[in-house]
Amino acid sequence: MTIGPAGAYLHRDMTAMVVLRAAPRDLAPGGPAPSVDRLVMATQRCKGCELCISVCSPGVLALDRSTVNVLGYNPIKAVAIERCTSCALCARICPDAVFTVFAPVGRRS
Repeated sequence: MTIGPAGAYLHRDMTAMVVLRAAPRDLAPGGPAPSVDRLVMATQRCKGCELCISVCSPGVLALDRSTVNVLGYNPIKAVAIERCTSCALCARICPDAVFTVFAPVGRRS
């Protein structure tokens, strides 16, 4: 296996296995939560197939019809990132490995 785009592991047959990454933790215990996006998108690889939109039940994603990427497609954009649950369904269905999903950091008391 090799590590491919967006941190996905690529098997010999080039199929991707999505890996959820934990967001970085604070260095000081009890400090403020780090500001890390839950969802990072490599929009230059997006072909605008809209598969991710169909599986995103919170309605986080939409097609950005005002932009054209280097491939000549309208890429995906996050329209309501605060509703993202880090379920990673978008990353699992995406044929172009556009998404990197970070799991939310849990706080221990």
